[in-house]
Amino acid sequence: MMSVRVYRSALLSLMLLMPMTVGAQEIVEAATGLCEKVRSCAMAQIAKEDLTPELRQMMEPMLDNMCANMQSKVQEVAVGDDLYQPAVDCMQSMQALSCEDMQDPARMQTAQCESYEKLARDTRGEN
Repeated sequence: MMSVRVYRSALLSLMLLMPMTVGAQEIVEAATGLCEKVRSCAMAQIAKEDLTPELRQMMEPMLDNMCANMQSKVQEVAVGDDLYQPAVDCMQSMQALSCEDMQDPARMQTAQCESYEKLARDTRGEN
């Protein structure tokens, strides 16, 4: 159950960093790919943890809703935005991680995501 929270935290953290503007397809595809990877890893972990069928059924819609929420947020990111390509690169780099790597916060932070987060902080004037 703890690893499902880690996956959920990864998605939520990335969603919070997304700027809000006007839509594009590449970022939607990257978000969809990442969501599918996270969902797949979470469901595999749930299967290993021998949870009740009721709890499994409860988890699936929660993961689906997180993905739908993330996809709706990234559709608002403009192609010309300075954060657009770094956000795509970050999501694609996370999608390439193994499920095991995604469960470890130290290994989950890719170089592309570190660059994206730094750029997002700089853009917002945060330190």
